[in-house]
Amino acid sequence: MELGRINRARVESITPQGYYLELETGGSVLLPGNRNKFTLVEGEIIDVFVYTDSEDRPIATLDKPLAQVGEFAVLTVKEVNRVGAFLDWGLNKDLFLPFKQQLGELQKGDRCVVFVLEDEKSGRIIATEKIKSFIDPDTNDLHIGQRVELAAYEVTPDYVDCLVDYRYTGRLMMTPGMERIYIGDTMPGFIQRFTSDGKITLNLTPIGYKGVMKSESPNAVMQKLEAAGGFLPYGDHTDPETIRREFGMSKKTFKKIIGTLFREEKIVITEDGIRAV
Repeated sequence: MELGRINRARVESITPQGYYLELETGGSVLLPGNRNKFTLVEGEIIDVFVYTDSEDRPIATLDKPLAQVGEFAVLTVKEVNRVGAFLDWGLNKDLFLPFKQQLGELQKGDRCVVFVLEDEKSGRIIATEKIKSFIDPDTNDLHIGQRVELAAYEVTPDYVDCLVDYRYTGRLMMTPGMERIYIGDTMPGFIQRFTSDGKITLNLTPIGYKGVMKSESPNAVMQKLEAAGGFLPYGDHTDPETIRREFGMSKKTFKKIIGTLFREEKIVITEDGIRAV
């Protein structure tokens, strides 16, 4: 079974305790409940979330959590005791955030940015605020000007580090007059630029057209091509960073666009670049 994730299952048998399910990935698990709560029939195929009960036994639920194992989330602290914090993740049993996985002192009602994982030692599903090692460093599918969802996880007087689309990381520089941002705040943002080492600089407002395309449309490529006199020395041979710097998009997106323009007979693709027809 995939603990901490949504599993496809078949109703194997019905008992007074609930429904025993045969999981598509192997094994069986109990879905507690009776016909007064919901009605299932033998052989029915359903999707359930599999986690552990208070005695660390695998158990299924039809409820959907706010995050599964392998995902980031912004969650609220429901309780703090001598062993750690417990987070509301949309299920009856709260998500455990051990003290050793925390970055600072938490109190009831605080919001925190966490990654959900299965603890290697205990086998339990837990959360960690130490999220940096789980962030995706490959930003090739992002482009300058792209609208993204942000979640602040580190706040300083000068900058705020944010999750970008709950997958990447970026930095928002604080400027005079900006509203204060707290850990756990979520907001829309825009990719302003990429630094030489591939890191993302963010802005809360869309950027203008300043020698860099902010659109992925074929028309925008044609405008840049015409402004260059009908020829641009970019194509399959061009490295991804050059494409990102010149066009504000990934090489994958650029290749799709020039492929569309070629099929529409608006450009010719040569060994050394692209030329307007």
